Amino acid sequence: MTVRQIIQEIETLPPAEQREVFLCLQLTLKPEKATSSGPRYLDRETARPLIKEILTEHADLFRKLAQ
Repeated sequence: MTVRQIIQEIETLPPAEQREVFLCLQLTLKPEKATSSGPRYLDRETARPLIKEILTEHADLFRKLAQ
């Protein structure tokens, strides 16, 4: 099976399954360059300690957004 055929197969999947494929690829593949201009992601365990800090620092903003 060619790469193009695999891509076409993924495109036929429902959105939830496409996201599952995307997440699997993110976890499996390492970025080619650390200086890539594309999006970068944190895994949950790395992000977890930052959440409280972010919510505390920007509490007023989150309150306004919640209204």
